[in-house]
Order: sequence, then structure tokens, then C-alpha cells
Amino acid sequence: MAQEIDNDFQARTEAKLTYKPIKKVQLSFTPEIRWDENFSVSKYHFQSTVSYNPVKGLDLSGSYRFIVNPRSTNPTEYLHRFAFDAEYGRKVYRWKPSVRLKYTNYTDDDANGDFLRYRAKLDYNVKNFKLTPYASAEGFHDISVNELYKMRYSLGASYKLNKHNSLKLGYALDYYMLEYRNKHIISIGYKYKF
Repeated sequence: MAQEIDNDFQARTEAKLTYKPIKKVQLSFTPEIRWDENFSVSKYHFQSTVSYNPVKGLDLSGSYRFIVNPRSTNPTEYLHRFAFDAEYGRKVYRWKPSVRLKYTNYTDDDANGDFLRYRAKLDYNVKNFKLTPYASAEGFHDISVNELYKMRYSLGASYKLNKHNSLKLGYALDYYMLEYRNKHIISIGYKYKF
């Protein structure tokens, strides 16, 4: 019997501020607004991250995200997300493949449970151009029930305006493994390095 698939749409806008106080350590703060398909505000996120680069190509980081979920019929919901991740990537000519393993106590759709997120990503630095396209695939593994919750497939590009400023535009498809549902996400970001 055929089952109809729900397709949700979402837009995300963020501004990321980064600062390197000492060699091998980076701090960042990222406010983000998420919009539903009617362009009404869905959620606000405020994330702070500390990253450490112990050896070339390896980044270890921890982050905290405060989430505000305004709701029209119920009181506003406040959530907290903690994440720890390890990412390894090295440039090979103009290509940069990378892999990341992330633990988090929350995913976008489910406040309960512990998740491992496995991501493989490929960036390409276009010669004599400030555009860097990327593609990635990421699995969300709900370890509390030991099931693959969803897959996220992403395409996009970042554009370096100058030494301190860059823009990013991307599209992601969240494919839910246990539900007849997909989520289409358009994201726009701005990054400033101090």
C-alpha cells in the first residue's frame, strides 16, 4: 500500500563570530534563527563552541546551545544541547575530505535521547576564485534505542569576501528512516573572524 510522504520546509539564518585567543584554540559564538515554511520564526539558537587543534588536521570541540522554541498555544519552551565532536580532514591538492564523529544529547526534532552523528564531507577549493563548494552525508544514530534516526545530505558553498568575512549558502535534505517524512532546509550564513 502506498504511503504519502510529508515534506517539511525550513530556512535557517546564522551569524558566526570566531576568535583565536591562542594558537590551536578557537572560540566561536553563533546566533541562529530558524524559519518554518511560512517564514514565521520557528526557533532561536545561541551556541558557543571551544575548539582545540592538537595536531594538524584534527579538531576537538565542545559546544553548548541554548534553544528558544516560541509556541503559540503553549508556553515558550527552553532547551539545552551539549555536543562533543572530533573531526579529521586533510587537503589533497584542491580537495579536502573530512570525517566527523559528534555526540549530542539532542537533535532538531527530539529533545530526549543521546545521539551519535557520523559525517563525511568533501570541500573543493576552486582555483583563482573565492568559492568553496562542499557536499556531505551525515547519519544521526539514536543510541538510546540503537537505531539510525535520519540521514542528512547537504550541498552548498562558502564565499570568502576578504580575510575576515565570508558568506555561506546551502541546501540539506533530512531523510527520516523510521517515518514517512523529509525535511528540506535552505541555510544562509555569515562568518566573521576576529
